Amino acid sequence: MASPSYSEDLNCPLCLSLFNSAVVLPCGHSFCSPCITEALGSQQQCPLCRSAVAAGEAKCLPANLILKSLVEKAQREEQAAKAAGMCPEHEEKFKLFCLTDLQLACIICRDGEKHEGHRFKPIKEAAQSLRTDLEMFLQSVAEDINVMEQLAKAQQENLRVTGERSKQLMVQIGRQFQEMHQFLRKREDEIKNELKCQEADGVEKMKEALTTMETALCQSKDLESKAASVLKITDPEKFLRKWTEGGSTMTRESLKNNAC
Repeated sequence: MASPSYSEDLNCPLCLSLFNSAVVLPCGHSFCSPCITEALGSQQQCPLCRSAVAAGEAKCLPANLILKSLVEKAQREEQAAKAAGMCPEHEEKFKLFCLTDLQLACIICRDGEKHEGHRFKPIKEAAQSLRTDLEMFLQSVAEDINVMEQLAKAQQENLRVTGERSKQLMVQIGRQFQEMHQFLRKREDEIKNELKCQEADGVEKMKEALTTMETALCQSKDLESKAASVLKITDPEKFLRKWTEGGSTMTRESLKNNAC
């Protein structure tokens, strides 16, 4: 694992983390490739010694293969140490959990500057506390899921009921118009018979009555046409909105009035 004596030398001076694709400037200083690329975008000089870096050089900086190798080795050692439950920096067994940084720590880590003022718990106690929090969270999520499922079922039932009501309304409207047609045909026949019987006595009055009836018939047919266009709408919501929009006269009461 990386010894504390040189572990800091494996950190980029800009991001203060282990080198990521380390590259070296002409002046000899090394940085992460992403870090120095961003730094040279605003100023063409080394962030440490202020040595000038030509634009051509900045585009093709050589990799620092030695640093790359050391970083990879340190990372392997760190992973091995963590797998063994050991602090890779101090070679001490992890016994604490830093509640501030949310990471495992050894006794030496706790007293170091990096964790100054932080809160710690023994690993077993911290794990049990976190386990309890997770169990409560899962219980809360399960309750939320149950509520959402109930709401979804209720919504599906509302959609089903709305669809059934729409079908019933369409059947009812169709029946009412059929009855209205029968009434109009019957009334037309009655008027014609009356005209024939009373033609000699009051042709003029019968003509006026016929005109009135034809007007009513025309209005009824217009109403029929409008209603038929509404019946062609298959979407229940659009159907009901079209039927009632703009204070439409095509209401159940108006149909009865027209029929009378």
